[in-house]
Amino acid sequence: MKTAEKILLTALELFNSNGESGVTSVDIALELDISPGNLYYHFKGKEIIVSALFEMYRERMESILNSREAGDINIQDFFYYLLLILQQSHLFRFLYRSPSDIAEKYPEVSRGFQKLMKTKEDTLRRLFVYFVDEGVLEIADNKRESIITLVGLVFTQAPSYYLLKGDNINDERYINDSLKMVLFTLQPYFVASETNDALMLDIDDWLNDKGES
Repeated sequence: MKTAEKILLTALELFNSNGESGVTSVDIALELDISPGNLYYHFKGKEIIVSALFEMYRERMESILNSREAGDINIQDFFYYLLLILQQSHLFRFLYRSPSDIAEKYPEVSRGFQKLMKTKEDTLRRLFVYFVDEGVLEIADNKRESIITLVGLVFTQAPSYYLLKGDNINDERYINDSLKMVLFTLQPYFVASETNDALMLDIDDWLNDKGES
């Protein structure tokens, strides 16, 4: 593995564990047992490291968001799709520990976040329209945007919420809890069917199966 890659992965681990504000470039160099000058040769400061990590996150997330067309997805696929989004956010969870601080300190990252969130909302909007047309969901047009906002809030604010509660957000259990919140939000809008009822009743088993696959 190249030194630049090692720096990014080590920085990601430290940021996730301690928060971006709790880690300096010197901390990253010490963790890697390299000189600060060597680190500076590859990344001219922590801002460049944070931007590079966000770009890595953005590329992975856009790959997921663009991986499926609406006509090629059923409701179980949809929740697995949401699970993949949550898992990627968990891998880069330092971005969500204090998102307002990140946005203020790193304007370039903030602009990238805004574009990425718009892509997420557009994807959810397209999928909800498809599921309504297919008779899987019953969501009135005047409620759809509010539901999209609620799902977006879960995606972006869950780490901060659990952190404030004193929970360990390095534990992946909060990913499942976040997905359950999305399911709870959508539950009143499901059209009754055996498939949807089974998903409602067996969500824990379903999540365990997906986690093992």
